Amino acid sequence: MIVLIALEVVLYASLRRYNPHGESSGPFTLHLPVGSDLASLLRELKIPPHESKQIFVDSVRREQDYILQDGERVAVFPPIAGG
Repeated sequence: MIVLIALEVVLYASLRRYNPHGESSGPFTLHLPVGSDLASLLRELKIPPHESKQIFVDSVRREQDYILQDGERVAVFPPIAGG
């Protein structure tokens, strides 16, 4: 039996196109197996690693090897240029 965790995910800017519910949708719930890391989340959503610049989990910046916990909120940001 696979045990799953539930995450609230928010994708910003150009990454919204990877939202499984459509680009115009806001936060969504994603279920992953216990022990999944942020890299697993990106793979599940089919987000190429180079398109994700910063990832925050419950408002704390995390690396892709961070192990996710049930109930966390994940915000994924693309590289942003500007002045």
